[in-house]
Amino acid sequence: MGKKAVYYEDERNKRPVEEFINNLGPKIKAKVLARIGFLEEHWQELRRPYVDTLTEGLYELRIIFSGSQIRVIYAYMFKDYIVLLHGIIKKTKEVPAEDMSKAKNRMSDFQARFKDGRIRLPSKV
Repeated sequence: MGKKAVYYEDERNKRPVEEFINNLGPKIKAKVLARIGFLEEHWQELRRPYVDTLTEGLYELRIIFSGSQIRVIYAYMFKDYIVLLHGIIKKTKEVPAEDMSKAKNRMSDFQARFKDGRIRLPSKV
């Protein structure tokens, strides 16, 4: 059974991962979106090189395109959802601490606002 990927959205209605993806070139954008769709359907069976566990409930979707290492950091939430928290073009061996911190903060913010009823998740298709 699949999960539904949703973009993290901040209080100002900005979606950082969607903006990140939209700023990529058309071919890499298509590959990232296709990989997100693949993650939705095959989340349970995916391992490296497609995904990897980071820390504290965070995971990375791994895409390589023309030598660039694209990462979308996400979390599984509320049984049926994948929340896309942060996107980067990775230039070092490890995901930088600043990027991990952003993803953790967004995950905490999402959970708190959901609990307070300020976020409604879309219906799972």
